[in-house]
Amino acid sequence: MNKILLLLLITTGLFQLSAQDQFSLEQAVGYGLSHHSNMKMNDLDYLSAEQTIRGFKSTGMPKVNGGIDYSYYLAVPTQPVVDFISPSIYNVLFQENVIPERALAAPETFKFSFVQPNVLTANIGASIQLFDGTYIYGLKAAKLYKELIKKERIQSEQMITSKVTKAYMSILIAEKNKEVISQNIKVLEKSLSDIKIVYQNGFAESLDVDRMQLSLETLQTQIENLDQMIQLSYNLLKFQMNYPIDLNIVVTDNLDSMVKQIKVDEITIDGPIDMSRRAEFGVIEASQQLNELDFKRTKAGFLPSANAFVNFQESLQRNYLFDNNEIGWLPTAVAGISIKAPIYDGGMKKAQMENIKLKMNKTDLQKQDLERLITLQVRNSQRSIINAKNIVDNSKKNLKLSQRIYDKTKIKFKEGIGSSIEVTQAEADLYQAQGNYINALYDLLIAKTDYNLALAKK
Repeated sequence: MNKILLLLLITTGLFQLSAQDQFSLEQAVGYGLSHHSNMKMNDLDYLSAEQTIRGFKSTGMPKVNGGIDYSYYLAVPTQPVVDFISPSIYNVLFQENVIPERALAAPETFKFSFVQPNVLTANIGASIQLFDGTYIYGLKAAKLYKELIKKERIQSEQMITSKVTKAYMSILIAEKNKEVISQNIKVLEKSLSDIKIVYQNGFAESLDVDRMQLSLETLQTQIENLDQMIQLSYNLLKFQMNYPIDLNIVVTDNLDSMVKQIKVDEITIDGPIDMSRRAEFGVIEASQQLNELDFKRTKAGFLPSANAFVNFQESLQRNYLFDNNEIGWLPTAVAGISIKAPIYDGGMKKAQMENIKLKMNKTDLQKQDLERLITLQVRNSQRSIINAKNIVDNSKKNLKLSQRIYDKTKIKFKEGIGSSIEVTQAEADLYQAQGNYINALYDLLIAKTDYNLALAKK
């Protein structure tokens, strides 16, 4: 029974472990780019831009509309008409000696209507834009806007890559720190066991045991804090990846191998900077082009516009709508061209053009500021990564030196020619050197990430 229970526990543990998604840095970045809300919104913006272009194109395409209208006059409109027919008939009859001449009464006035109570009209018409200067530039601007969305998407990719990378690095550093401290605990536990034996034999003081016990408990507290920090770092990574917070993941990349891949010999400080690699530079250049097209589009509003149209209509006007004895459909067809020329708009277009010029000047200043910012970021990142690599090399040397001092101090203490204070001090120096080295590794990885972001490298 106990064997079955043990097997179930092992199987459950293996299943939970296998259920955890494992991510290398490249996979974590790829997941973030595929699932991050910013990327999804960029994709929606791109689709929206395509529909905007499609809608704008339709303004220059032929339009066909049809309709059927039915009207019933509850009160048929009439107008007064003087009886001009009776006098004319009398004059003809008199001239032909059909009737004798006599005086006529004043002509009567009666009501007459040109409208039947039931009116049914069916029509179909087509129109097409022949020329409109604003349409040409507007279409170019719409296409350029789609390119702007693409550049904004690249900008989002660069930012997400940087954030995911930094969160990933923080986990590697925290786990490296935990690994080092765990190793220190093992060494210290062995030393504490040895010092207790020495104390029991009367060759050490209780103060020596207490100092070592305090050091051990301090390291154990640091391990607990690191466990919390690792969990928080994992949560941050999952947030940056847009991964479910409550699900577990495991990072698989090795810190030491990542550090070895960083080469600073190829970095040339004060070398030329390719601004076009930065997505935000492309965004602001696209904004400049959009402003120019907007200016041309507004200026084209002073030109005339022309449209062609053709309409067909048939009308059924009857006293009784379904009485086939009455007159049938009455057709109408018309075709033409409409030309509109702006004459005076109160200075509206001129004001719009001046406002666009101000926007263009503002965008030029923003571009200059961006060029200065990119230059600053590139130069600082170049110096930072070189400096960080030097600090890592120096910290590694100091760590080796501190380890040798600590080992020799322990030997002296065991041989009875050294004090526990010296051991404690050497131990503190070793831990400080370890911390400095790990911090230097983290700074180097972050400097590498910032360097890649500044130069838009993947």
